[in-house]
Amino acid sequence: MNVKPEYMSFGELFKNSNVFYTPTYQRDYSWEDEQIEQFCNDIQDALMKKKLQKSCEHFFGGVVCAQEKTFGGHRRIENLLVDGQQRLSTIVLFFSVIRDVINSLNCDEKKDSDYKDMILNDIYKYFHLDERENREIKKHVRVTIGNADDKFYQALIDANPLKATRHSHDLMLRAKKHFVFFIKDTLFKNKRISECLEIIDDIVKLFEESFLIIHIVTNSVDDAYKLFTVLNDRGINLTEGELLKAYTIGVCNENPSYQKSISDNWDAILKYPSKKVTDYLRWILIMLTGTNITASSVLEEYKRSVFNESVNKIKIRDTVYFIRECVEKLEYISNGEWPFENEENNKWHKSKLDLLINKLKHSHAMPLLLAASFSSESNFKDIINETSKLFIRCKMISDLHASIFSKLYATLALDIHNARDRFDIYNLHKSFNDTLLDKDPEDFKFIAGIRSLIYQKKGDNKPVKCLLMTIQENWAWLNLPCRGNSLNRLKREDQTVIFDFNSMTLEHIYPNSAKLEHKNMDMEKVKNNIGNIVLLDPSRNHKNDNKPFSSKKSEFENTGIGIHSWVCAQEDWTEQSVKDLTDIYVDAAKKVFSFSFS
Repeated sequence: MNVKPEYMSFGELFKNSNVFYTPTYQRDYSWEDEQIEQFCNDIQDALMKKKLQKSCEHFFGGVVCAQEKTFGGHRRIENLLVDGQQRLSTIVLFFSVIRDVINSLNCDEKKDSDYKDMILNDIYKYFHLDERENREIKKHVRVTIGNADDKFYQALIDANPLKATRHSHDLMLRAKKHFVFFIKDTLFKNKRISECLEIIDDIVKLFEESFLIIHIVTNSVDDAYKLFTVLNDRGINLTEGELLKAYTIGVCNENPSYQKSISDNWDAILKYPSKKVTDYLRWILIMLTGTNITASSVLEEYKRSVFNESVNKIKIRDTVYFIRECVEKLEYISNGEWPFENEENNKWHKSKLDLLINKLKHSHAMPLLLAASFSSESNFKDIINETSKLFIRCKMISDLHASIFSKLYATLALDIHNARDRFDIYNLHKSFNDTLLDKDPEDFKFIAGIRSLIYQKKGDNKPVKCLLMTIQENWAWLNLPCRGNSLNRLKREDQTVIFDFNSMTLEHIYPNSAKLEHKNMDMEKVKNNIGNIVLLDPSRNHKNDNKPFSSKKSEFENTGIGIHSWVCAQEDWTEQSVKDLTDIYVDAAKKVFSFSFS
């Protein structure tokens, strides 16, 4: 098999005399909204890096072609697209939107008008290859896609859209609409015409210089499909793992024993589903660098920070082995399973890991938990416990943006990774507390979030359950005469009762469905407020069966739930009682979900 791979930018690919076409049986256009959004995010991320004068290289995968014909003295090279149709056709569609948008700009100043013309001239190559034939210039379409889509696609590129008759046509229209919004409403927002042109020029330069692919060429269609089959053997289309495997083996090409070790470890890593491996590699990289890495930057960042050519070959071999260890740990952690061999006295903390990963789906915490799994088991327990509290407070109750976790966890993950068993949980509390002081210094958002919690009849009520469960677990500490700080709270937490999150029941003190003779219209307005809700054993909840407070008051005696003693002490249950219980919850939560040392 004669294979010629070339690492190049999209600009170089289209600057050459390449034209691309697909087999008649190639699949329809298939990029969904998620892939289009990721494409736009990659561009926006690269623009930001370029503005900060950082490396903005981004690898877009491979384009596999068979080149059987050349024309006009090797000027035009026809590439049969075996793999890469979706990528190339989307990029051409994106540039057609750029062309249409900047054509619509009313450039009053000549320098802006000239600038616009220069950009239009630069991007022309994405649409056509001009070739001289018999003293005439003949235009060749750069990318021709499958028969079912090509007529519609070319009309869309030319800004003369036809009526959509297939789902793939709808996808193209949606992609174009997304691109228009991305350019006009995101990139051009509040910008002058000169600034808009500079943004587009930066995008053009990114595709010219920094957005890279591997153009893999064979001289026969049969070889191209064999290569495509190998690359997609397990449904993997040139993933970061496959490319890093090839790269690390290549770096150690002078040492066969290292190569074998590296290859064996990558094979163990790549046996897992490609989506998992992609996530795992990103989480590992965040831990190793202490920086939140976007999905689009993983490959280049590994090559720059972890596997750069100056790194000792022994270290590269050992790092690949370490990545394998990390992947094996992440297989446990990402499923909410305990990553340590010790199975005793861990039930309560296992329930916290299950809550954080499986119930709350807090995947942002993966780099942090991975690092903690290399620390002591005691540290791992504490980190799970406190991270759960932070997420419940910041996201579930205060509804702060999830981005606050990215930088925080990345920095902590690196610290824990470096310190291992020597990591002091004090540093975790300090980092969490610093974040809260920055985002909610007076607890206003947290307090407002608690007061606004409402029981949802058809919802899972996760925020309410998490709040009340955590308060109960710390009830004994809350009632100590000298509580001490957050580190003391951590030592005093009640781990004797494991709440089953799914079967945990929430009881309305004033009944949720009061009988007509017991209905109070004022109480009906507040019956779903947090101040009318308590935890209750399912069997007792069933016994209460919408009874009025006077009839079910005794059910709150000797339950083991701390707040129930206060409920029992009430003579009657009124609107004021609801307000009072809300205040009790707020006061307790401010203490329990604090990481302060004062």
